[in-house]
Formats: sequence, C-alpha cells, structure tokens
Amino acid sequence: MEATGGLVSTPKALPYFVALSQILGLTVVAVTGAWLGLYRGGLAWESSLQFNVHPLCMVIGMVFLQGDALLVYRVFRNETKRTTKILHGLLHIFALIIALVGLVAVFDYHSKMNYADLYSLHSWCGLLIFILYFAQEEVQ
Repeated sequence: MEATGGLVSTPKALPYFVALSQILGLTVVAVTGAWLGLYRGGLAWESSLQFNVHPLCMVIGMVFLQGDALLVYRVFRNETKRTTKILHGLLHIFALIIALVGLVAVFDYHSKMNYADLYSLHSWCGLLIFILYFAQEEVQ
C-alpha cells in the first residue's frame, strides 16, 4: 500500500470483508443467545442457568470484541494513531472483562453445584487461551 498525501490507501475489497466479518460475528452472538434462550432456558446469575452466562460471554468477548479490536487498525487507517490505539485498547478491555465474567460464571456455577473444575480438555485449553490473552494484554 502506498501512502498518498499523508493518507494510507485502503484495499478496495476491505469494506466488504469487514462488513462480512461484522455480519458473521453478530450472527454468531445472536445464534448463541437464541440457543441459550430457546433451548437452554435463558440466562440468570443466581440459579442453575448461571452456567449459560459462560458461552455467551466467551463468544461476545473472546470472539466478537477481540476480533473487532484486531480490525481497528485496518478499518481506521486514516484516523490518528492515538484514536486507533484508544479504540483498540478499549475493545480489548471490554473483551477481557466480558470473558472474565464468563470465567467467573462457570467457576462459580461449578462451586455451587459441587462439580470438579478443570476436568476436561475444553476447560484446560480455554483457561490456557484466557491466560495467554491476558498476558498479551499486559505486555502491550
């Protein structure tokens, strides 16, 4: 990409790819919410439905918002570096907080139900991903 007049040129197909990514991301969030609402009984913190908070928070935080944070530098190429850094950081912070709520929900649910924690490959891989994500955030 060549800089012209202080502005960085944007690939012509980029807006279409970004729009597609947003449509797919929102669809995944909506389908997860519908699945939890229609087939798993909904969401609640102080009941057996607390577990359902976990998948929704993970999809919103670790998939949708984290993906959007990564796209910021491509989508807002002609904005000031400070503006894009702030937006990038805010999206990562929101992603981290929402994913943390999802982790707290699942560990708290397991504690209330007297279930063992970290008994599956899914839980170990998920915890490793969250730790690596958090460590990356601290380094940046």
